[in-house]
Amino acid sequence: MNILLLLVALLADGPLLRVTPPEWDFGSISAQAGIRTLEARIENRTDRPVAVSLTSTCDCLSVEPASLAIPPGGGASFRLRYDPATEYGEVEKYLIVASDLPELPKALYLVRGTVDGAAKPAIRGAQPGRQPDTEVGTEVGREVGGEVPLDFYYAAGCRSCLRFLRRTVPQLERELGLRLPVREHDILDPGVYEAYQALLRSRGEREKAFPALLAGEQLLQGEPAIRDGIRPALQNVRAGGAGEQSSAPAALPGILPGKLALLPILAAGLLDGINPCAFTTLVFLLSALALAGRSRRQILLIGACFTAAVFLTYLAIGAGLLQGMRLAGAFPVVSAALRWLLIAGLTVLAALSLYDYFLIRCGRSKDILLQLPDRFKQRIHRDIRKRTRAAGLAASSLVLGFLIAVFELACTGQVYFPTLVYLVRVRPDAGSFFYLLLYNLGFILPLGVIFLLAYFGVASQRLAGFARRSLAGVKLALAALFLGLAVLTYFT
Repeated sequence: MNILLLLVALLADGPLLRVTPPEWDFGSISAQAGIRTLEARIENRTDRPVAVSLTSTCDCLSVEPASLAIPPGGGASFRLRYDPATEYGEVEKYLIVASDLPELPKALYLVRGTVDGAAKPAIRGAQPGRQPDTEVGTEVGREVGGEVPLDFYYAAGCRSCLRFLRRTVPQLERELGLRLPVREHDILDPGVYEAYQALLRSRGEREKAFPALLAGEQLLQGEPAIRDGIRPALQNVRAGGAGEQSSAPAALPGILPGKLALLPILAAGLLDGINPCAFTTLVFLLSALALAGRSRRQILLIGACFTAAVFLTYLAIGAGLLQGMRLAGAFPVVSAALRWLLIAGLTVLAALSLYDYFLIRCGRSKDILLQLPDRFKQRIHRDIRKRTRAAGLAASSLVLGFLIAVFELACTGQVYFPTLVYLVRVRPDAGSFFYLLLYNLGFILPLGVIFLLAYFGVASQRLAGFARRSLAGVKLALAALFLGLAVLTYFT
């Protein structure tokens, strides 16, 4: 993502538009160095005229001109100006490059470097009885009346945006006597950007600058417009009695509200944790521990280490896949393909799970399709027998947890991988890691419960019986989960 994302390598002839240089690395400069400039050029490598608009995601970065008309096979130049006065540390800014080419609706141009010599400013929320150091006055103690949701569209990493969220918003709440819940939207995410463009079209407006703020009916674009217009906009909302009935959208199209996204993720993790693949492996592990003569205290230690290893392994695998999917999803073609592949895959998995359910009901449990291959089962059982007899309990349990987590992906991945793709669609921002963490906590919860039951004396035979009795129910629940995720993906 460190070069122009519009370089569609899917085409044999290379990118349709090419920017020179491909990114701007201004190196290491002082905050007092003054404005830095760069002359860049966009080449149109198609046989069609192309209209290009250029929008900065930060007030510290400006571009001239804001739009270009490039003839077929021709080129046009633009100038970037970066002011480091309010920046510090490593800097990563983006210029949004939008074109009227259907194949390349949006791309990002990276501006990066390091700003030295400036102290990191304090960014803190307003506190009761304390006067924050900003130009907006406050009236501490005023009774809050009403709520105006704010939709804030900005690029993650924008420090002035963070100052607005953490300082100015709390101040305005006290000054105007309003609750101002802020819904944050990362415009670098393709889904959010498309939804923002749809919002602009519905209002008959065009993209001018970022960040942007929607307060009631007022859309403010750019930091100067937000700074000068937010208080009058909120006063108009309050005077008009909008308050709780603010016309701001409840959520962006294509982005699920938090609770609605949370429930499927948590349900998927819990169901994956009682997936027959994982459950039968645990029962075998407990049987092996009993045969090895391990005490209940040793079983508890092994269970803790084993559970921690499984959790960390699955979390690391999920984080890597999640990041890769997020980067791939930045390409509109890939994002659309992932959506339809996910819907198709989930539908197939739902059908196979339902088929397995009927096989189990007919007494043919050994014939189910969605299960761990025999060679993987044999490898897992061999590792369990070896590790449960090893001298170093903690180390052996950690290694065993890692190995089983990797081998079981052949089965548990049937739930894990589609859930990750679904997660990228509903939470493409950095908040997706919280949901990934939630999924994995749900996944290991049954694991921990089983080890606790073993510690309190529940025999592995009873657990095995429970697994057999619940197998059909689990398959039916998995079918419902897959079908539900497919429906949610289709409507998001």
